Amino acid sequence: MAMGFQDFLLLVIDNDLHLYSQISNEFSPLGLKTVHLHSNFSAIDTIKDISPTVVLMDFKIAIENNCEIVRLIDSAAQLLLLATPEDAAEVVKFIENRDCDYIFRPFKIDLLNKRISMMLNGVQSQKEQKCIQEMSDLYIANTQVTLSTDTERLLDVMFDHFMHLSGADNGTLYLLDKEENELVLVRQYGNDTASIRSQTGISKEQDITQKAFYRGEPLLVNAEGSGEFSNLAVPIRSQNDIIGVITLRKMRNQGGFSTEEQKYVEAIATQAGITINHINNYCAINQKLDELMLVSNYSEQLTGLVDKYDIIRALFEITTLNFPIDFLGFLLIQRRTHEFLYWSRGNINEKSLREISKETINHFNLAHQSHIHERRVVIRRMSIGENSPSVDIQASFPFKHIVSVSWDDYKFGTVIFASTKVLQGATEKKTILSSLVSQTRIALTNSKLYSDMKENYIRTIKALAIAVDAKDTYTHGHSENVMNIAEEIAREMGIEEKNIGIIRDAGLLHDIGKIGIPGYILNKPGPLTYEEFNGIMKTHSTLGANIVKDVPFLRDLHKLILYHHEHFDGGGYPDNLKGDQIPIGARILHVADAFEAMTSNRPYRNSLGKKEAVKRLIENSGKQFDPFVIKTFLRLAVKKGWIDSAYFSTLDNI
Repeated sequence: MAMGFQDFLLLVIDNDLHLYSQISNEFSPLGLKTVHLHSNFSAIDTIKDISPTVVLMDFKIAIENNCEIVRLIDSAAQLLLLATPEDAAEVVKFIENRDCDYIFRPFKIDLLNKRISMMLNGVQSQKEQKCIQEMSDLYIANTQVTLSTDTERLLDVMFDHFMHLSGADNGTLYLLDKEENELVLVRQYGNDTASIRSQTGISKEQDITQKAFYRGEPLLVNAEGSGEFSNLAVPIRSQNDIIGVITLRKMRNQGGFSTEEQKYVEAIATQAGITINHINNYCAINQKLDELMLVSNYSEQLTGLVDKYDIIRALFEITTLNFPIDFLGFLLIQRRTHEFLYWSRGNINEKSLREISKETINHFNLAHQSHIHERRVVIRRMSIGENSPSVDIQASFPFKHIVSVSWDDYKFGTVIFASTKVLQGATEKKTILSSLVSQTRIALTNSKLYSDMKENYIRTIKALAIAVDAKDTYTHGHSENVMNIAEEIAREMGIEEKNIGIIRDAGLLHDIGKIGIPGYILNKPGPLTYEEFNGIMKTHSTLGANIVKDVPFLRDLHKLILYHHEHFDGGGYPDNLKGDQIPIGARILHVADAFEAMTSNRPYRNSLGKKEAVKRLIENSGKQFDPFVIKTFLRLAVKKGWIDSAYFSTLDNI
């Protein structure tokens, strides 16, 4: 017999002590444990305590306590009866419907040993077949799980196999939280067992779990008493790293954990580690692909954006949609007044907002060796997405990430990302947020280059505007004055900064079309004839609009230049638009242009003066001019001292 019988137990219930010695001498070297009882006096308790593999029993002892002892043997072990030929009829009746065997006395010891070996081999073969089947089922299940990349389902399947193959009464499965560097309970069966992280005291089960984890090897602790638990803890490895521990418990009176059961658990743990590693790698690759896709989509979204506020808004929107961020701030460095643009998921008080702004400014100063002072920074909220919930946000954040936005000589500012909660995978989130900031930096760099190119082009156009003014000796500086007045009206009206810039540029270029008007008409000392005014002079707005319409970054000026002589009541030119049909920028330019013209000397008249010019604007409110723009202009005129506050009484009549 070449096969060993470790973890098997033979119970001999027979009065023949010499027979027991012969059997013991034969099988002990093969690892088989043997126990001898002289009668059935304590056999019932013994069978409950030791869980024998094979019971060799005298037939007469068996029939003395037929019901209880045989029922236990039937459920727990193989039974071999020792009988005499005279007992043949009773033996046949006894073994009917029972899975047992018999041998008649007298017999040769070799024959008996062979019969016992056959029974032990049969049990071992059954166990091996069961193991093969279980491992096959496990392989199929793991293959299915691996293909589906469903970690939760994998854990369910693995844990079920751990419990089933080991025959454990209780079990826990812990996985390592790498970020916190601690074991966390993910599955359990039986008595409640809390996560190691949430316990102040360490139970015995947790103690052996930790020992198995830190030692990196299986740990089997068998209790002595029959009512105690046998504990088995097996590390789960992913390559050379331990990523978890399976800890199982079985009542001692169930026989504890056998060597085979421990091997089964170790085999499943090995397979579990391989599969979890595969899924983790798969998930990591997918996560990287998702991150790359997010950055790629954001980069595409930025394509075509040239306004810095649109670019910053795009960063805020993609961040709030894809990350649990509660506060976003962007310190925008500009030539004159700097801005701290922010968004918050809830309400934030002025003090906290100032603290965050100051921290961001200090970060910028430290990174760029600058001396930006918070007094030069205007704080402004950016409105994005849906309204934020009414919750209060404080300046202290468990998660915070501050990133400078600069490239070579372009120092655009600094971004701050913050959350009121500790974020899982904080390091990875910081990396992807930094990537989004990098794309934002590229877009802002392109915007800056675009703005520089636009500024250079406007300088060229401005030179043309100066050339236009030079053609008309009485209107020198007119375009620049209209630009400044229109900008101040727009700002007084609370128009968005982006549109103020468009109105300002349109004010500078509103008369660019006069470059195509003959000088004798521009400088004519008297009134123009019908033909001169309607046939030539009135074409200057269309000529100017055509000059700028094909220039990409001047395209927004096209309608403002085209319609800056349209009247609110529809009596203007070139298209007789009225009311809201006229762009608000064009309505503002019309008022600024008229005021500047009336307060300047012209070849056909001298300046009317500011008070008379304001009077005429009021008289034509609702006719030639937009009443709302006139009201705004009057407030501006009082602030600048062009008129006194007595004119405020006029506002109610407009």
